[in-house]
Amino acid sequence: MGYTRVRHYHGGMEEWSDRGASIETSMIVAERAAVRTATRQSSAARFSWLETLAGWRLERLIGIWLGMIAVFGVIYWLAGLSLGWSLRAGSDWVKPDLEGLETALYFSFVTALSIGYGDVIPTGALRVPAVIEGIAGLLIFGCVISKLVSRRQEELTEEIHRTTFDDRLDRVRTNLHLVFSDLGAVQQLQAERGALPGQALRRLESAVRVFRGELQTIHDLLYASRLEPDEETLESLLANLTICLQSLIELNSARPGSDGVSVPLDTGLHSISALAVEICGECVPRQHAQALKDSMDQIQELARRIA
Repeated sequence: MGYTRVRHYHGGMEEWSDRGASIETSMIVAERAAVRTATRQSSAARFSWLETLAGWRLERLIGIWLGMIAVFGVIYWLAGLSLGWSLRAGSDWVKPDLEGLETALYFSFVTALSIGYGDVIPTGALRVPAVIEGIAGLLIFGCVISKLVSRRQEELTEEIHRTTFDDRLDRVRTNLHLVFSDLGAVQQLQAERGALPGQALRRLESAVRVFRGELQTIHDLLYASRLEPDEETLESLLANLTICLQSLIELNSARPGSDGVSVPLDTGLHSISALAVEICGECVPRQHAQALKDSMDQIQELARRIA
């Protein structure tokens, strides 16, 4: 149509499109993509040093903050000593002597904290480093406060995790005792009647489901837990596991053939065997005392007998 640039066409984009003229959008898209990329890079460059500063350790941040105060205090004092730009305390100029150095350090400290009492003020070109120190002091001191709060939050979180972990271990021990009690009651009914009545069989199925869940918890403690129980607690858990497994083996071996068929029970026993067989002295990733390893090996052997 005689126009290579649509911006020069008086009919505008709508008439240009209505006449069936082609519109090259690749250049526009490329320009927009380039602008977005440049914006992202600019934002990353603008905040990367802040992220680096926030990532430093608390001790390092405090040291840099105190060092900055000392350096700027010396700058204020040297400026009054050599350049004639001095601080002013009330109506008097701060002299370039030892007392003046103390005043300069005091002013630097107040400036870094952004307190601004106004008893000492910078004059002339000293206002520029004072502003720079105020900004830097706010950033660094803000990071220090953030680190302190973050450290306290981490301590509280760790304490909550530990409390939850201990409660979880107590719940496992309690449930294993209940499972053992249920298994003992079912064994007694089996010994008295020679077969398991329907109610006793359902009780056995429920006990197996609970036992399977607590066995999974102990398995996770040994393989995937961030916290580790002490040896005494772990020994108690393994002992309870051993007793319950032995009771299950006795009950399972005494079940009559067709009369004792229970799909939920058989499925639960198979799952228990698959989990318990992975508990052995050399299987778990952590190193334990020899007595604990022997208990784990015994659990693995009992798991094979259930299967």
